[in-house]
Amino acid sequence: MSGDTVLIQDAMGEKVGKFIQLMSTFLGGFVIAFNKGWMLTLVMLSCIPLLVAAGGVISLMASKMATKGQTAYGKAAIVVEQTIGSIRTVASFTGEKQAIANYNKALVRAYKSSVQEGLAAGMGVGALMFFVFGTYGLAIWFGSKMILERHYNGGTVLNVIVAVLTGSM
Repeated sequence: MSGDTVLIQDAMGEKVGKFIQLMSTFLGGFVIAFNKGWMLTLVMLSCIPLLVAAGGVISLMASKMATKGQTAYGKAAIVVEQTIGSIRTVASFTGEKQAIANYNKALVRAYKSSVQEGLAAGMGVGALMFFVFGTYGLAIWFGSKMILERHYNGGTVLNVIVAVLTGSM
């Protein structure tokens, strides 16, 4: 019983502290951003749903692809385990070449799955970076308009950009 309470305390202590840290960063970043330049902050907030959606799709695809890869490697491991477990039978019927062929087929499936996982991860991170840099571009463009039209200055624009990005992480 006391061991369980120690585990619960360890898990809760770390998570509660992390939650407080992240919430204070979120609130502080957006309070500073809205205080310095509310119009630029609202424009930047319009991009956050795209970033969240891209991150969600990346994590969903990565977990699905990792599961497929683990299944494929598991099948290759089963082939090896069965072959080694009955090595005398395999050797007596000269089935070494067939066992190697089966293992190679399983490895090819695992390799293809790993390549697909890498491709999906690369495309996902590329899309995420596209949205991140697009957000930077939008913020700098709109910030320059605010400098010309609303008498912002460069420091205010930079403060808002950094505060929103820090708060949204």
